[in-house]
Amino acid sequence: MARTYWITRESAAKLLGISTRTIDRYIKSWKLSYKKVANKVLLAKEEIASLQEDYGALHQEISTEVVKQSEITTHNVSSVSPSLEKAVEEKIDKFMLIFNEKDKILEEKNKVIFMLQQRVWELEAKLKTMVALPDYTKEKQEALLEKQKLEEKIAELKWTVKREKSKSVWFLSVALIFILVLIYFVIFKS
Repeated sequence: MARTYWITRESAAKLLGISTRTIDRYIKSWKLSYKKVANKVLLAKEEIASLQEDYGALHQEISTEVVKQSEITTHNVSSVSPSLEKAVEEKIDKFMLIFNEKDKILEEKNKVIFMLQQRVWELEAKLKTMVALPDYTKEKQEALLEKQKLEEKIAELKWTVKREKSKSVWFLSVALIFILVLIYFVIFKS
């Protein structure tokens, strides 16, 4: 049988009285099939109708009748018809099935909540030790600028050292020449 895909996630959620996140979980767990058309997720009309029937049974209101004490005493309990008794038992069985189904759903949701809480705790622990990307890039840029400034300072210091060495050599040369001239005058002129 060919399925017709034309119900959006939002429409299906409204029809079923559930959230779109629940629809997404049904899709992920293969409870619902889907087609993607132009970045829209479309669900099968037949599957939604089937789920709607199931949810209708789960969400069916249970009616109770108020019986006066005087009516109970006037009617003989043994005069209850077997068909009425059977109908009551069927309603009770149906109620118990619905109750058990809801209980299972709650257990599953509690498991998911517990798992998600653990995951959140793990992520919070990781987050405490992590550095945000913009902060990291900012720190990296600042470190690169600092490195560039230090390299410029080193080049400047090297140039200063070289200049000082050449000054020292020139001063020593002048001093040596002066000493030689002085020795020449002392030795040859005296």
